[in-house]
Amino acid sequence: MAVSNSVSKYRRLALWCLALAVTVIVFASGHSTPRKYPERKVVRFWHRWQGDWEKQVQKIVDAFNQSQTEYEVVAVSVPGSGADAKFILGVIGGDPPDLMSMGSGAVPNMAANGFLTPLDTLMTPAEHKAFFDESYPAIRDTGMYRGHCYGITIGADLMALYVNCKQLRDAGFDPDNFPKTMQGVEEMGTKLNQHDKDGHLTRLGFLLTDIAYNSHLFGGGFYVKEDGTLELDTPQNERALETMVNYRKKVGLEEVLRFQAGLNDIEGAASWAFMHGDLSITYDGQWRVEELRKFKPELEYRVYPVPPPKENGTPLGGLVGGNYMIVPVSGKQKQGAWEFLKFWTGLDNPDRAATFYNMGGWLPYSPAVAKSPTFQKWLKENPQFQAFLDILASPNCKPPPPIANLQFLNDLITHAEDQASQGAETPKQALAELEKKFKEERDKRRALGYDE
Repeated sequence: MAVSNSVSKYRRLALWCLALAVTVIVFASGHSTPRKYPERKVVRFWHRWQGDWEKQVQKIVDAFNQSQTEYEVVAVSVPGSGADAKFILGVIGGDPPDLMSMGSGAVPNMAANGFLTPLDTLMTPAEHKAFFDESYPAIRDTGMYRGHCYGITIGADLMALYVNCKQLRDAGFDPDNFPKTMQGVEEMGTKLNQHDKDGHLTRLGFLLTDIAYNSHLFGGGFYVKEDGTLELDTPQNERALETMVNYRKKVGLEEVLRFQAGLNDIEGAASWAFMHGDLSITYDGQWRVEELRKFKPELEYRVYPVPPPKENGTPLGGLVGGNYMIVPVSGKQKQGAWEFLKFWTGLDNPDRAATFYNMGGWLPYSPAVAKSPTFQKWLKENPQFQAFLDILASPNCKPPPPIANLQFLNDLITHAEDQASQGAETPKQALAELEKKFKEERDKRRALGYDE
C-alpha cells in the first residue's frame, strides 16, 4: 500500500511513541508460561484464548516444545479487543511477538500496511507446493493478499444449523428428515416456537441471522473485485436480506428482541442457550460440537448445512473466517515461528495435527488433515462435525474479499442487517446505504494516497 511520505512519516512517528508502552501494556493484560528450556531459541507466541481454550493451546505448545530441541515456544495470552493494536505497536516499536493468532478479518489490513511477513517466503519449494495445491481453496484464499499468503489458519470457522432432536420429535417432525429448503426450515421453526400465557416467547424454534454468510445461499455475497467493481447492493443480497427480515417479522420483531435479551448465552461456555433447550434450531459454528461433547454429552442433536431457498438457491454456500496465524515483519525468530506453525497446522504431519484440531473442534486447513486416521476416528465419535466439512469442500464456500478495509466493510454489513431487521430501513435502503458508505470511505482512502 502506497502512502504519501508526509502521512506515513507522522503516522509512524505517533505510533512509534505509543509503542514505548507496548511491553507494559501486554504483560499487564496478558500472562505467559515460564520458560522450561532457557538454552533454546525462544519463539514468542501471542494469542487471545482464555479459560479452557487457553489450556488447549498450551497443550499444543508443550507438544511442539517436546518434539524438537532447537526452539521453545512461549505462549502469551493477550485478551481483549485491543490485541491487534498492541501487535501493531509492537511491530513498529521493534518488539513484536514472533507469531500471533488473530481474526482473519484483520489480515488484509495488516498485510496492506506492511506489518506482516509473506509466509510463502518462509516455505521450502516442497512446502509451497503442498500448501497451495492441497489447502481447501476458501481457507487458503482467506489468508491471501495481492498474490502472497500472509495468514494460515489453525482453526477456520463455518456456520450451520444445530437441531434439538427431542423437540422436533415432540412437535411431530423427524430430525433425520430435515427440510431441503430455507422455507421448509422456517415453517418448521414457526411450529417449534413456544409462548407463555401472555404470548411471550419461551422457546425460539428458528431464527436466521448473519447476512454476510447467508447471502451466499442466494447466489450473492459481499465482494469488492480487483478491478474495483462492487457487488454489495445486488438483487441476490437484497433477496437474502428480505427473506431474513420477513421471517423475523412473522415471529415478531419486539418479541425476538425480548426473548434474546433474556437469554444467558455466553459463547464458549456451558450456558449456551441451545444446550438448555431455549432454542430448537439455531445457527452457530463448528466449535460447538466439541462444547456439546464436553458439557452436554447426553443431548441428542443433529447438524445440517443451512439449506438454500427454493428458487435460484446455492447449496452448501458459506463464508470462511476464524483464527489465522501471522508472522510480523520485524519478528526476531521467523524460522522458529514457521516451524511451530507447520507443526500446528499439519503441513508437515497431517495426522499428528489432527489431534490439535480435534481438541478445539476446529476445522483443518486441508483435506489431508481431515482424511487422516486420527481425524477420521474422532469424526466417527462426533459425526455432526461432518456437515462443516461438507460445506468447506463445496465450491460455493467462499473467502471474504482480500481488501485492506475489510473490517470496515464487515461493520457496514452488520449495520445494514441491524437496520433492516429492526425495521429502521427496508433491505433495499440498507444495502444502498451500505454501498454508498463504502464508496465514500474508498474515495477518502484514495485521496490520502492509499493504493487500493
